[in-house]
Amino acid sequence: MSFTHPRLLNRGVALVTSAAKGAGRAIALRLASEGFKVAVHDLPHNGELLLNVHRNIQRLGQHSVVLAADITEEDQVKSLVEDTYKCLGGLDVMVANTAVRESAPLISTTAEAWNRLFDVNARGVFFCYKYAAQQMISEGKGGRIIGGCSAWGKKGSPFMSAYSASHFAVRGLTESAALELHEHGITVNSYAPGQIIQQIDAINSSEAFHQLQPSATLDRGPLAHCETPQAIAHLVSYLVSKEAHYITGQHIGIDRHRALPF
Repeated sequence: MSFTHPRLLNRGVALVTSAAKGAGRAIALRLASEGFKVAVHDLPHNGELLLNVHRNIQRLGQHSVVLAADITEEDQVKSLVEDTYKCLGGLDVMVANTAVRESAPLISTTAEAWNRLFDVNARGVFFCYKYAAQQMISEGKGGRIIGGCSAWGKKGSPFMSAYSASHFAVRGLTESAALELHEHGITVNSYAPGQIIQQIDAINSSEAFHQLQPSATLDRGPLAHCETPQAIAHLVSYLVSKEAHYITGQHIGIDRHRALPF
């Protein structure tokens, strides 16, 4: 795969959360290769991995800044957006990629597990949408807000009740935000992958999850497979393009096998 070297390009500023690895890393590098200055975010314990992404962006000839924050804390997300503006001069694209994954039977799902999933997957995305929108409106240039979601935010699945519910929340948030923000030239969409080869901070060790996967998820139909982080980056690349200015309020699946009626 090759991209035009972006040294003489400046398509704006993007902020990508959870960019140290997996889909976030792929998205950050793709946007940098296409001319965006990129603020890369993750938790402090992923600092070395994030620095590696930062250096790779610089090798592409683009500006980058490394930022740490807990996206479940509103004041930290507010600072994350403010620091992106201060360091890179604006905010044109927000990719709220952070998510965690847990699985358990409904009857044994704890309140703590429910709260953890909603804190990160729904509350965190809400804060990212909110403060990115405020910044974009203040700049008056429009923008793109993109949320990381899941195929389980389109259709429920056994042993995934809390996880699925948290992503259904993101779907509703995305659709509502799109209706509110269109007058400001801001589009809001979410991407919905199924299994990803490099999971988004996945917690897939439960017995229930492994019992489910072979028959109900991974082997469903001739097109069943795991998505790559690059597949998500391809979609994000299109959603931030000028050609996608009319696409908003959409929850776009990147998961062939869950969409088919096997």
